[in-house]
Amino acid sequence: MRKSGDEMSITNRQEQILELLRENSFMTVEKLSELTYTSASSVRRDLTQLENMYLIKRTHGGASVLNEINGAAPLDSRMKENVSAKRKIAKKASVLLKDGASIMLDGSTTAGFLIPYIAKLDNITLFTNNMITAINAINYGIETHCIGGKSVNNSAVLSGERSYKEISGIYPDILFFSSHGLTQKGEITDPTSEENYLRSLMIKNAEKTVFLCDSEKFGRKSLYTLCNVNDVDVCVFDDVWDKLEAKCEIL
Repeated sequence: MRKSGDEMSITNRQEQILELLRENSFMTVEKLSELTYTSASSVRRDLTQLENMYLIKRTHGGASVLNEINGAAPLDSRMKENVSAKRKIAKKASVLLKDGASIMLDGSTTAGFLIPYIAKLDNITLFTNNMITAINAINYGIETHCIGGKSVNNSAVLSGERSYKEISGIYPDILFFSSHGLTQKGEITDPTSEENYLRSLMIKNAEKTVFLCDSEKFGRKSLYTLCNVNDVDVCVFDDVWDKLEAKCEIL
């Protein structure tokens, strides 16, 4: 059964709990309750939701973040960056969503913020190479296909030869993707060659392409160039960039 509204979104208090766990490795429910000025029962509900999203691990009397327990980083650290900007971008981009669509989200956390809006639609088929995004979508009741592959830099994002092969056979109605940087000339760039190549395959196969970019990435250039903003159909930003040389539609 599909969840409604933002039931599975990360709230401000849950973000605070995640930050406290990252700083302290393990914390008890009582201590989290004290530091967040919240009842213990509310903290337990928050911890349950965060565990269902594979962000933390519940232990007796408290919780830890997954990367502290497993010695790895299953959750990309970018998840906690520029949250308000990513939410604003997702809300803007949601006007492009339609019932019955096949939707692809790349491995970026920015694209993952679209999940609550996608969940409001009917007859959606979702594809993504981000395991956290996939789990979140499944929790919402969305028909979800997680593209296989190997972990990129010990993160929840999958890429590599298996991913390339799977992507080559998928032709979604719309693709939402992000990247590490956007230059004034409209160049979309990224520091990871595997993710960059995988995105190029996604762009090639998608009927409509939507680039999501928060303003902190404006003027940033990384090693590998993906494409130019004029090669995509729509760009969605959280703020205006008057100096950007672009002819594509901008939301």
